[in-house]
Amino acid sequence: MKIQKVDAEKIENGAWVGEIPDMGDLRLKTKGLNNAGFRKLQQTLMAAVPRQDRHQGRLPPKVMDEISAKCLLNHALIDWENLEDENGQPIPYSKDQARAFLTDPAYRPFFDACVYAATVVGEEQAAADEADEGNSQTA
Repeated sequence: MKIQKVDAEKIENGAWVGEIPDMGDLRLKTKGLNNAGFRKLQQTLMAAVPRQDRHQGRLPPKVMDEISAKCLLNHALIDWENLEDENGQPIPYSKDQARAFLTDPAYRPFFDACVYAATVVGEEQAAADEADEGNSQTA
């Protein structure tokens, strides 16, 4: 297997992701899930969960979702395009609106789309290298 690399600049500064499964023409600008701020906040929030709130040493899914939402809000999601309300009106990006969507279980598809986009940004260069591997001319 060839060594894989990622685009550290995109992971830390963000990139646009489209073609998100089941999300129509929604585009999200996110940093990679593996950016330094995301990982640091995630570790801090996980460590702060009291032992009695853990099950066999693991965090319950609800707690993990709350932690993930905070990390996505503060260290991954930067902007969106083509997000509309029930009446087809554009919803402009704001941190408050993002918080509402990321923390309300009724908007779980949006939460999942953010995780997807941030994962894509974190892995984008490796995937691009794999796609290009068979497309170069040999000498």
